[in-house]
Amino acid sequence: MAIDKEAAKKVLAHIDRNELAQLACDLVNIPSPTGQEKGVADYILNWFQANGLKAVRQEVEVDRPNAVGILKGDGTGLSLGFNGHMDTSFTGTQEDLRMVANVEPDTELKGSIKDGKVRGLGISNMKGGVAAFMMAGKALGKSGIKLKGDVIFAAVVGEISRTPIGPWQTKEYRGEGAGTRHLLTHGMHSDYAVVADGSDMNIVWTQTGVVQIKITTFGKAEAAWGTKRSTHPMVKLNAIVKMTKIIETLEKWAERFEEQYIYNSPTGPIYPKVNIGAIEGGAPYRPNYFPGVCSAYVDVRIPPQVRPVTVQHEITKTLSSLGIEYEMEAYKSLLGHEGKGVEPLVKSVEEVYQYLFGQKVKPEAPDRASIWTDTNVYK
Repeated sequence: MAIDKEAAKKVLAHIDRNELAQLACDLVNIPSPTGQEKGVADYILNWFQANGLKAVRQEVEVDRPNAVGILKGDGTGLSLGFNGHMDTSFTGTQEDLRMVANVEPDTELKGSIKDGKVRGLGISNMKGGVAAFMMAGKALGKSGIKLKGDVIFAAVVGEISRTPIGPWQTKEYRGEGAGTRHLLTHGMHSDYAVVADGSDMNIVWTQTGVVQIKITTFGKAEAAWGTKRSTHPMVKLNAIVKMTKIIETLEKWAERFEEQYIYNSPTGPIYPKVNIGAIEGGAPYRPNYFPGVCSAYVDVRIPPQVRPVTVQHEITKTLSSLGIEYEMEAYKSLLGHEGKGVEPLVKSVEEVYQYLFGQKVKPEAPDRASIWTDTNVYK
């Protein structure tokens, strides 16, 4: 479908670069780690209402709303949704030290404009995208263009990869699609949708699923001193030493798995990934005892053709040769997805990109396709 250049000019006339940059800074300046999105959601809802959009508050759970703005069409055409998450990858607090040692994840916790770029915690993932579609909604509304279908602008909670496990059971750990699932199961469907997450300006409609697995080994919790290794072998008594054997074996399996299941999607190759992301074992204040239990937490990113149960079967087979007692628990399983029937939307996006930037969209984005975003929830 060819671009209506007159309509495009009307919309673009209402987009102010400086206003957009300041809006992005305003969003960054409201902290919104996963589970604590209420403040920025309230801001967005008020902004929608003040700028002529119908504002809809969706309570995903107590004090955790999705913020939705709607421009109504006359019902004679297709509807389009825009989606972006409000939660940020890091918190800017001491909690981040589990992940980043003594280095701040983003030294600029507040929004700022430097060298023509907006900076600050959460701007790339993904308050910049949210600000962009908010401004697009305002401009589209003020342009006076008659819409045939509704346009839905959804700022959602809980997209960042966090999973309830063990003592971490509160809303701060309910991510990876929590807000978008609520959005779609509570009436905010559209014929097509664009998730404004970071894509390096590529078009991506195929992404990985996620399997998260807890593997636990067991030892004998008794004093470690006064014994000889020949009579008290570590690999039998020490749960951490047992786990090192399992980790070594998993790493070798991971190399094979990641090569075997590469998927050549329409948006470029999707690379599976196995990551041992956390380990627990023993007592730091009492290391003179054999640890009786040790757990490793494994994240596996799988392309659409791989089922979560395949990962479990392969790990079980791989570890069977070790002769080590262990338990395995899959505590998250999300399917990968390849969008079907997306061609009309893709063609429109390509035409708009060409119109705005004078060049074609880059053809592949393997690093952006090999991740989870809320695009997967629109399946």
